[in-house]
Amino acid sequence: MSEKVDPHPHMKETFSDSTLTEKAESFAGSIEDSPIEEIRAAIPPTDDTSLPTATFRAWFWGIVFSCAISFSNNFFWFRANPLTIKVIVVQLLAFPVGRLSEKVLPNREFRLGRFNFNLNPGPFGVKEHVLITVMANAAATSFDAIDIIVVQKKYYDQDWGFGGGILLVLTTSLLGFGFAGILRRYLVRPASMVWPINLVNATLFHTLHRDVPKDVKDAEATQSGLSMSRNKFFLIAFIASFVWYFFPGYIIPVLTSISWICWIKKDSVLVSQLGSGLNGLGLASFTLDWSTITAWYPSPLAIPWVVEANMLAGFIFFIYILVPIVYYSNVWEAKKFPFYNTNQYDIWGNEFDRQRVMTPNQFLNDTAYEEYSPIRITGFFAVCYGQGLAALGAIVTHTILYNGKDIYNRFKSARQDSDDIHARLMDRYDEVPGWWYATLFVCTLGASFATIYVYPSDMPWWTLIIAVALAFAWLLPIGIVTAITSQSPTISMITEWVYGAIAPGHPIGNMIFKTYGYISLRQALLFAQDMKLGHYMKIPPREMFTFQIVGTIIASFVSLGTTNYLLSAIDGICSKSAYPWTCPNMNLFGASSVIWGLIGPGKFFASTSLYAFLPYFLLIGFLLPIPFWLLARRFPNSWVRHISIPVVMLGPAPLPPAPATSATTFALVGFVFNFFVKRRYNGWWKKYNYVLSAALDSGVAVSAIIIFFAFQYSNISFPAWWGNNQDSIDQCPLATANWNGVDVYSG
Repeated sequence: MSEKVDPHPHMKETFSDSTLTEKAESFAGSIEDSPIEEIRAAIPPTDDTSLPTATFRAWFWGIVFSCAISFSNNFFWFRANPLTIKVIVVQLLAFPVGRLSEKVLPNREFRLGRFNFNLNPGPFGVKEHVLITVMANAAATSFDAIDIIVVQKKYYDQDWGFGGGILLVLTTSLLGFGFAGILRRYLVRPASMVWPINLVNATLFHTLHRDVPKDVKDAEATQSGLSMSRNKFFLIAFIASFVWYFFPGYIIPVLTSISWICWIKKDSVLVSQLGSGLNGLGLASFTLDWSTITAWYPSPLAIPWVVEANMLAGFIFFIYILVPIVYYSNVWEAKKFPFYNTNQYDIWGNEFDRQRVMTPNQFLNDTAYEEYSPIRITGFFAVCYGQGLAALGAIVTHTILYNGKDIYNRFKSARQDSDDIHARLMDRYDEVPGWWYATLFVCTLGASFATIYVYPSDMPWWTLIIAVALAFAWLLPIGIVTAITSQSPTISMITEWVYGAIAPGHPIGNMIFKTYGYISLRQALLFAQDMKLGHYMKIPPREMFTFQIVGTIIASFVSLGTTNYLLSAIDGICSKSAYPWTCPNMNLFGASSVIWGLIGPGKFFASTSLYAFLPYFLLIGFLLPIPFWLLARRFPNSWVRHISIPVVMLGPAPLPPAPATSATTFALVGFVFNFFVKRRYNGWWKKYNYVLSAALDSGVAVSAIIIFFAFQYSNISFPAWWGNNQDSIDQCPLATANWNGVDVYSG
């Protein structure tokens, strides 16, 4: 063992991969538990097969909460600072209503054909609770397909109607589930595939359902020195989070980005660009708004510090170092444009007039484009494109070098000796048959062909096969990184690039192709994440599968209906005049459709283009893991073993449209709790860390819902004062200006 190199050295003592086999064997020989400390702290190695699962109340409340969370999240998705109601809120609310159902429903058997069910089979159990939460989680995420539908309407005046829209959302969501048959072997069953965000949910489940006798509680408290129960700690932290969010969420929005450097010289463009946490680098800025962090990143309490340190290194390099170099040295004529946004411009620094270069059928008019202007983007946006390409290249090489052997072994055998206690406990349940996945995939693929044929997708039938093949090819490499970090890289640029090469000048076809490639992959990974939660909580796989599919179908209808309502009810939605309904994610998708679809990579990356060098970031990312892998093999005990290039690339991944202040505060909170507290106060960390994360998420989400419906929905504004001035929310008034001080913000 001393000569072996840990294939995930950056996960030392947290999450590792192929050499986990020996570690798990030695650990399991003495203590029947997970070999990974984070899992041991969150999940007991037990299972109670007598607990009810897919009961009537699980189905009823699962459907109710799926409708509610899908509506809420799509409703808030179009805001300048999107508020995503985390599934942890459903997890909280489902507990009291489940207990209420246990009290009020009659204990009666009903027969439906050859099926029978009991309205109230006994106490509300944790497995019912998990199934409700899983269905709601499947319903909480369908935004990307919705964004593309909105771009079709806002950018290209194309409307498929509800029928076409629902087919697009349904097929892209369910196509990814068809890939899930291969995921369990590689991304769910291995102990090293942790999916850390699930540890927060699992901790809350066990906290809520843990019924410990008082004498045992007293003994545990005496032994650990921590007398407060998890339930009481959760309640206190929840109340504090709930009350505090009224300040950044309603009374003092300035707290969402405290950019104190701008206070030094507010009339300086340079100071505003460097200091603004919302529209600039965010140097030394921070946020006191938990939702500003978790809207773009997973909970910093759930991710190990070594992962967060890698992400911080990537953020510092790309955003704090590379972006200023590009801007202040005027690379890509960056000084003509604002420091930080995703808009498109012409060579004179004006907003790019796409209508001027489009034909009536929404294709590119090459002659008009040549006569007008080549497209320009901000230096920041160009760097982010380079970072995204480098990340994809790094993922391929990293997966081959660090995970290749383990993947090969699992390809040969569905099981390995490294399976931990949780995998062995799951063996008692029947797995989902392969033909379920195959049938779902074939039916969804057929519906996808029908969708692009019947509706004006501008996408030949054979290109759908290419889109699906791209998603499948990237499934394992990206899945491994996501399982380790709970941050998912995206192949959106690859799909856009491929179709841009196939059909340049066709923006709508580019978007639909991207939808079937990128979003299908994303849905597959969401499915795998919930499968891992079911794995931790010992949920029968067949019931997990059914609840996830139903939740996804519900979300498709509710999310599209909510979107259509907002588009008709809010004047000027997705523009600056409709603040806060400015649709930052939709505008990012729209910008990509113009660059990759309308203009196309052939023109954007042409040898005469300013951006001809950007594709080389893909090659750089592909080569970069190699020297670090070699160094880790040469010096297995050095700090180099902690470096993971794909994880480094994930640091700035949410930017754009995330604000810079979210990344720095994410890393700071992670350092405090998952480095300092974990090392100095390990007992406290084991008992309360994940409980605190769950409480903060829950308090903010419940508070935000009350603020919206009690005040904002009724247009009850807090009295105007400097703390809620929307024109200078982070006190950096010149952050959106170019080098000459001219405000060229648009959007």
